[in-house]
Amino acid sequence: MDNHIVVDLPAIVAIIAAAMITIGSAYWSRMALPRQIDQAYRASLHALAAAVETKDSGTVGHARRVADYSVAIGRELGLSPAELQRIEHAALLRDIGKVNIPHSLLNKSEALTEEEFDIIKSHSKIGADIASQTPFLARCADIITHHHERWDGSGYPAALQGEDIPLSARIVAVANDYDAMTSDRPYHKALRGPAAARIIREGAAEAYDPAVVDMFLRILEKEGTILT
Repeated sequence: MDNHIVVDLPAIVAIIAAAMITIGSAYWSRMALPRQIDQAYRASLHALAAAVETKDSGTVGHARRVADYSVAIGRELGLSPAELQRIEHAALLRDIGKVNIPHSLLNKSEALTEEEFDIIKSHSKIGADIASQTPFLARCADIITHHHERWDGSGYPAALQGEDIPLSARIVAVANDYDAMTSDRPYHKALRGPAAARIIREGAAEAYDPAVVDMFLRILEKEGTILT
């Protein structure tokens, strides 16, 4: 199996540009039709997220749920509307770099080798490179880059620790992992909400920002998703 990656960023960016073309001209007249433009923008981002999910089996709807959880956490933490929008867009496209990861690795049911895991991990930097070259998405690049960092510094790609990790990336990390745990994947069966919430709680101050975990668990409790 050849897992060598050749990153063809211009081709990927061209795909993104094609998906966004319906809102391209309206972007420059944003003040005139803000609601319609935002709706078109979000629809395009959802379409792009769905396209990525078709390559990563078992994740249909994952991006939308991660975005919803992330925005809910950010809202409860008092983030501005502009930052909530940035979080939503980044959460939708945080895995866009997977378009350049071999399908066989994304859907492998056996344990990954170290080399294979390194290839999987490259998706965050690839995704950030794609975003940074696309005017509509450049402001989301830092969240896409760092959404797999860990509070204790054991994450990737930069092994950032604690508050050195952008807050919005810390938020997306919690939302992403919870939804991944509660979704069927080739390499694991979905956990029930209470079991996944317990893992998130136990990961506070190790994998996750304790304040973000606390807020997320409060949200789940309000929704009746977990048992206290």
